[in-house]
Amino acid sequence: MAKTRQSTQLQPQPLYKKAELEMTGRIASGRWKAGSILPNEFALAEEFGISQGTVRKALMAMEARGLLSRAPGRGTMVCRTTPEESLYAFFRLRDAEGAMVVPVLRTESIEIGEPTEAERAVLGQKCARVARLYRVRENEGRPFVLEHMSFDAARIEGVADDSPLPSSLYPYLHDRFGMFIVKVHEEVTADVAPEDVAQALEIAPGTPVLRTKRIAHDLSDRAVELRQSWYRTDFASYQVELSRSDS
Repeated sequence: MAKTRQSTQLQPQPLYKKAELEMTGRIASGRWKAGSILPNEFALAEEFGISQGTVRKALMAMEARGLLSRAPGRGTMVCRTTPEESLYAFFRLRDAEGAMVVPVLRTESIEIGEPTEAERAVLGQKCARVARLYRVRENEGRPFVLEHMSFDAARIEGVADDSPLPSSLYPYLHDRFGMFIVKVHEEVTADVAPEDVAQALEIAPGTPVLRTKRIAHDLSDRAVELRQSWYRTDFASYQVELSRSDS
């Protein structure tokens, strides 16, 4: 006897989630910029055709994600990403005592050119020009990390005019271009320093280094950055704290 296939009905999204997605899209598109004040709950409810309670639930969900902040007397504001938040969110290098190894800018260069196939595969086939940022950052006077970063040049037009850029890059990209990076995928590999990396980091060729490959995504889940970095390991290590929940 043939089995009867049961259909699975997809549940429609709750109204608050639809409102959350719409408002997140406005931040992602730059319509609502960092630091801007949102319309009040009554105005948003009227615009979306939903109750104020539903709007409030959507705003609370966005606040929990770190996209919005709400202050009495000022209203609801699109969050600004601070350098400290950016560093703690995506930086995992610690010294022997477990303290964060904070890097600052040492040297920087920017070039605009044709994308490679690897860059186009990450940034999108429509990427016509790519902005490449090469930086060495140091800690306590010692070269610490060599970074090669690639962005769609159309997304950060004028970036070369701002050089030298802030050491903590993501807050700058947020404020200057509305690029709100909220997720990264990072691969970590043990490697040895080739000649160019060794020269930049002032170590001997063949010295062990930590190599990372990062793809960063914005609020719309678009890949907006391809980064490869090489870290010295003689005074820092990659540390992650994991915990298991019983819930």
